[in-house]
Amino acid sequence: MHDPRQCVAGAPIFAGLPDPIIAQITAISTHQQPVRKGELLYAAGTTADRLLVVDSGRVKVFRTAADGTEQIMYFLAGHAVDSEAALFMDVEHQNSAVATEDARVCSIRRDDFRTLVANTPQLAVNLLSAFGSRLTMLENRSAGLGTLTAHARLFRYLEDTGARLRTDYFRLPMSKRDLAGWLSITPETLSRNLKRLVREGRIEMQGQMVRLL
Repeated sequence: MHDPRQCVAGAPIFAGLPDPIIAQITAISTHQQPVRKGELLYAAGTTADRLLVVDSGRVKVFRTAADGTEQIMYFLAGHAVDSEAALFMDVEHQNSAVATEDARVCSIRRDDFRTLVANTPQLAVNLLSAFGSRLTMLENRSAGLGTLTAHARLFRYLEDTGARLRTDYFRLPMSKRDLAGWLSITPETLSRNLKRLVREGRIEMQGQMVRLL
């Protein structure tokens, strides 16, 4: 059974907020809106005006190249959160999203959220505190990466990417050459360690698409 409070509390940006604040955010959220297979949730170039949570079903997030080729970015399923930045910034969607099966989606509108923040100073304080804790955690995690082997560093990156996207199946967000540079390893080392992770049964990979096992 769907629990609206748990749905809101499960969004990473609300992690660590006290129950009374979660209750206030839950009160302005919309839950389990039906989306039919093939229906667009949003299109590239349109205004991103709400945070989305895919409560059930599966949603494909993709980008269409100039030649019409579709590039799958990642999939959303099982309480995956999307468009968090829409709550805080006036931005446009860079990708499009379509339901690949019947789905139910929850959402929080930016205007409603901003009104709540304006009328509830304690919410702003708690959000800043939660963000500060997350930044500290990320800084500590980043510092720890420097002590890992290239193999461990690559797998940690893939795990973090999956956690950030809230999915175990996603497209690498950058080219393999750029990823090698990001991880401070050579492209050859990256290729060798990706193949090793496949052999170890820790990932599946086809082109730029990665599945964490």
